[in-house]
Amino acid sequence: MTYPGGLPRPLALPSLHGLYVFEAAARHLSFTEAARELSVSQTAVSHQIKALESELATPLFRRTKRQVELTEEGRAWALELGEIFSRLHATNRRLRQAPRSRRGEVTLSVMPSFGSRWLVPRLGKFLDRHADTEVRISASERLVDLAAEGIDLGIRYGFGRYPGLVIEKLADDAWVVVAAPALLAKKPLKTPSELALHVLLEDDAPDAWARWLAVNGAKKPPKARRTELTDSSMRIEAALRGQGVGLARYSLAADELAAGRLVLPFPKVAPLPTGLAYYLAAPRESLRRPAVRAFRDWLVEESVALRVGRPEASGSGRGAPAKSSSQVGQVADRGIR
Repeated sequence: MTYPGGLPRPLALPSLHGLYVFEAAARHLSFTEAARELSVSQTAVSHQIKALESELATPLFRRTKRQVELTEEGRAWALELGEIFSRLHATNRRLRQAPRSRRGEVTLSVMPSFGSRWLVPRLGKFLDRHADTEVRISASERLVDLAAEGIDLGIRYGFGRYPGLVIEKLADDAWVVVAAPALLAKKPLKTPSELALHVLLEDDAPDAWARWLAVNGAKKPPKARRTELTDSSMRIEAALRGQGVGLARYSLAADELAAGRLVLPFPKVAPLPTGLAYYLAAPRESLRRPAVRAFRDWLVEESVALRVGRPEASGSGRGAPAKSSSQVGQVADRGIR
């Protein structure tokens, strides 16, 4: 059967309440935790999941004695529903706010590490300069749909390919080796080979240290103990506390280098480009508002110090990173991160 005009009859949606309950259970991987979040009984959650599985004609969970696990179909549904309900919650907050003029508001989305390490320490300058403007910052690792979620500006870290948005490059980024002065006082570090005596702090890009070492003449990586910290801000914090020598993004370590809380053990070594850059992205409609344009201008002004190689951006006393424009590696755009 088709609708007028030859359009096919749309597939009936499954129970929206069932999907909502399933999303909570999938996020927690626990019916008990989902019940607590939704203020219902565990039995009610179980009944909703069973009804939804029957409606979809596919199992969503594997049930064991101690826990539940998502099936392949369950993971696919959970991935999609996580994004859908996240956007729905954001829309609910935005549309149910008390009505007020948006002339003096700016909403920005940024990745948590960049927001905490670079943006927030500087935000007071903007607030002092624009006392009539309210700023709302949303920190998220996920790729955010700016226009759909009512966000004026986004700072993105990637290659700059963001269709449908006005894009402006802020600065390239690079890997630099950093360490706490106290750590180097105990274990001096003068050549890359001496890294074998230290704990190496790395992220979930396992080739970053290998590439840095290869560029700097190491025939093979030293057999050093390693600590993996996938969150960039945590990696900086570990380095500050002397827990190892970090390979850090210059953009996130610049303030600590300027203050002398971190130093460059190899000041004459050029930084290794990450191949990615920071971009300011905005729906064209947002840029028509004076408050948004003012925030954009301020961001561009502040980002000058992010450019690798500017001595005033790294007053560590051990030398600023040398400027480099080559790109190394190929990774996908990481959205607003």
